[in-house]
Amino acid sequence: MARTELVTTTCAGRCLAGVLELAAEGARSGVVFVHGWSGCRVGPHRILVETARHLNALGLAVLRFDLGGRGESEGDPLSTDLDTMIDDAMAALDALTERLPAGARLGMLGMCSGGNVALAAAALRDDVRAVAAWSTYPFQEQRSGAQDLKRTGHFAGVYLAKALRPATWLKLLRGQVDIGAVHRTLFGHYGTGEASERQMQRSRRDVAGALAGYGGRVCFLYGGRDPEAPDAERTFRAFCAEKGVAADFASIEGANHNFYSLAWKRQAVEVTGRWLREALGP
Repeated sequence: MARTELVTTTCAGRCLAGVLELAAEGARSGVVFVHGWSGCRVGPHRILVETARHLNALGLAVLRFDLGGRGESEGDPLSTDLDTMIDDAMAALDALTERLPAGARLGMLGMCSGGNVALAAAALRDDVRAVAAWSTYPFQEQRSGAQDLKRTGHFAGVYLAKALRPATWLKLLRGQVDIGAVHRTLFGHYGTGEASERQMQRSRRDVAGALAGYGGRVCFLYGGRDPEAPDAERTFRAFCAEKGVAADFASIEGANHNFYSLAWKRQAVEVTGRWLREALGP
């Protein structure tokens, strides 16, 4: 049985809450998990919990933590940006290192924007050997206008389909539809103000430049029906090939962005487990 320990660490005066899960026989390698922008350390449909247990069975320690302003961690959720998330992730790496034997090998797993955080944190340090990036899109400075238009078109189609359902109009009349959230989903990525989605997800560091010099390995995993996955994969493939970053790419046929369904989740967990075990060693 894996051993579980509640862990707290601090970053910029904020207390970050996490759970450390150790393999029964101890571990010589450990992985920090970074959830998505608006999630928490459990992940959608508990995928991060189940992945942690799978990695424990493979002999890896896992630290799942809540980013500042999310879950049980302190902080203002409205002032969180990519840089504060990167700082939180590096604090979590330090917390995990303190609880592992000297010389332990470190990896990271990030989901969606958590993948951007994990890539940046790993590239800005010299002790992270491997990053598994799930459903991770290019950094803001790597994105093109065509990608933004494609995103808007996809979600416009989703909302149009919902608008044709009587139940949607009933929710609208009852005030149960968050119009602001719909607007942010459709158009938030075009904003340029300080509080816009684009600016909040843009680092003041040169994260793409740092990633260009990353000496570890990366595995990008996408859902086959994630509408933004093809462009994201092409962007990262070209970037990693040009910069000499060791990268693997995998896709789960038919899966969506968050790998909903038991079969897709199981595949994501198993593919990632095999890759991290091989990248980090026994």
